[in-house]
Formats: sequence, structure tokens, C-alpha cells
Amino acid sequence: MSQDTRRLHDAGWKAYQQDGAAWRDPTDPQKERLALQTLRSLGEPQKIRLLDLGCGSGLITQFFYAKGFRVEGADISEEIIRHNRERFPHLTFDVVSETYRLARPDGFYDAIFCSEVIEHVYEVELFFREVARLLRPGGMLILTTPYHGLIKNLLIALLFFDKHFDPSWQHIRFWTRKNLSRVCLSHGLRPIQWNTVGRFWPVPKSFFLVCRKTAD
Repeated sequence: MSQDTRRLHDAGWKAYQQDGAAWRDPTDPQKERLALQTLRSLGEPQKIRLLDLGCGSGLITQFFYAKGFRVEGADISEEIIRHNRERFPHLTFDVVSETYRLARPDGFYDAIFCSEVIEHVYEVELFFREVARLLRPGGMLILTTPYHGLIKNLLIALLFFDKHFDPSWQHIRFWTRKNLSRVCLSHGLRPIQWNTVGRFWPVPKSFFLVCRKTAD
């Protein structure tokens, strides 16, 4: 990740704040419900160290806090982290380094929630390596990213190619179940649950994937 990447995200979050910080992904409630169901297997919320990685506006971080989790937020945008610290002074928010590192020891978290982030990531290997480092053995990665499956991909190619792959848009990675599974497995993150959220089959909005960190 370069300083230009950080500045790009800072500019986007400045615009978000100028708009009144009112917009919220309409699929967030569905993601939150699925995440809560998944996290039950780890025990009581107050015993679970949870990281909202790529926390953005901090609204989901606050949601998990209200549910009793020991949650922290992290993002590459210094701008949105400053905003979150002012808006949610009772929560901990940190800036991720240019190499996606977070100043936490190995295995610090029981679970990581990462929603609509990996489609923006340039250095995929660095990012997933850090996720694996931060998770304890047996911990969970819960992530979402825009869905790409055969029928949707065919429709995009036929009808929406230029719009979907607009080079000025921030999405630079287009994940399928196959390539996402491969990357996760290569970092010791074993997929154990697949769902979709938003819209309808066969063109849902996003994957909802749960991975278990294998023993070191």
C-alpha cells in the first residue's frame, strides 16, 4: 500500500463526512445477524476479542460493542480513524500501516470481521498474512466481498462490462469462490461456511464467508 492509496481513501471518507455520514450499506443488518450467529460458537461476547478490520465509519464496530464484544476497529484511512475516535470515544480505533500491519501481538484476536474490504486491496498476500498472524489458532475470519459467480459474470460481460470494471472505481479485485478459497487456504484460513447477502440468487450482492484459523 502506498501513500497515494491512503490519500485516496482519506479523500473518500472526507466526502462521506461532508455528506453528513448518513449512508449505510443496506445489507449491513443482514451481515450483522449472520456474524452474531457465527460468533456464538466462540462463547460469550464479553470473552471474545474482535477486530473490525477496514472498519470505515465505525458503525459496525459500535454495533458489536453494543452486543458486548471486546471489539476494536482498524482502517488504512487516518481521516476516518480521527473521525471515529471523536464520534465513538469509548472505542479503540487504530490506523493500519502501509504494509497492513497492526501493532498487536500474534494471535491477539479471537475473531476478525472484514466487510467489503478485500476488493480494494493491492497487496493481497500481505493483507491475508497479517489477518492470519492476528488470529489465534481456532479463531474465525468473517469476511464479505462483492459476489462473482458464473451467471452474474456472464451478465456483466454481456451487459455491464464497462461499468463494472470502471478503472476509475476503487474496486481492483474481483473475487470468486474458487480464488478466495485458494488465497484463504494458502494462509491457514480454512473456509467453513459460505452464504450470500443482498439482492437475490443467482445475482446476490456479496459473499459472506467464514474461515477457521488452523493450528500453527
